[in-house]
Amino acid sequence: MKTLNLASLVVLLLSGSAYASPRMMATESSGAAPSAQLQQQFTQEVDRLFPAANYREVRFQVIYNGTTPDHLLVYLFAKGKHRVDFASVALDSNLRTRAVTNNYKLQEMDHKAQSGAKPKTGSCPDTTIQFLSVCPNDDSLEINIVQDVASAATAAGLKTKILLQKDATSKNYLAWMSCPNLIGNFYDGDANTGVLATSDGEISAAQFSSNLKGAFRKKVTNIWLACEAYNDPMLTAVRDTDQSQKYAAGVNDLDVGPSDNAAACAMKAAIAGQSMTAAFQNCYKTVDNTQDQWGFGGSGSDYFGK
Repeated sequence: MKTLNLASLVVLLLSGSAYASPRMMATESSGAAPSAQLQQQFTQEVDRLFPAANYREVRFQVIYNGTTPDHLLVYLFAKGKHRVDFASVALDSNLRTRAVTNNYKLQEMDHKAQSGAKPKTGSCPDTTIQFLSVCPNDDSLEINIVQDVASAATAAGLKTKILLQKDATSKNYLAWMSCPNLIGNFYDGDANTGVLATSDGEISAAQFSSNLKGAFRKKVTNIWLACEAYNDPMLTAVRDTDQSQKYAAGVNDLDVGPSDNAAACAMKAAIAGQSMTAAFQNCYKTVDNTQDQWGFGGSGSDYFGK
């Protein structure tokens, strides 16, 4: 039987050249939680292989094959971008590094280790919720943007839920996105073409397709600060399979800062009743960098909530 392993995801947070204390995140595992000594060993090895100075943030999960640690799934968050890349550190029988794979493509066992991995994980916690504003990262700019957008939604009379940092888990986010009266979903975090990062791991495009198929009913506008998520497989999953009213995300690597301001500008204009296509184009021209390439589309109405 699977148990919830609270020590399977160790997050390395950087402050200058020093680490904050590791945070323990929930993940599904049938193995015992690594001992404190083993956690320290894994942390030191990830730090050696992936120097902190090269990334905005580094996290890793211990992925099990049955009850035995198989590999470390390493999350590499790019400096100045809304992008996450992955690496795998394969472990030998002595739990030492056997091989390192960069540009790693997540496998089934990686996805099954996530808190939102089970089909139809959770149900809507509050069916009256109309708007989500989500930031899984400990980043003051992103948190401020998410709170600003949430304030605009609340001021417009929308029942709004904010998920910040530890509350923005895979399981929680999937459950809130299933709410039947949802019409807006603003996410400020990190992604690539196949996964969206959460505070305790990731949600795959396949999970979006299976857990949320048709859930957006062409009534939910999704605006994501998420690099490369307007490419397949995530594009088809969120825009088409889940039936977004409108969906916006990065085609390329979005710059942290300018892209956040543009996305917030567009979502607030949409909430205020402007044409979403015109609002997005105007916000992009006035506050974003020209090197940021956004995708914006969907077959629903061009007016928010209609």
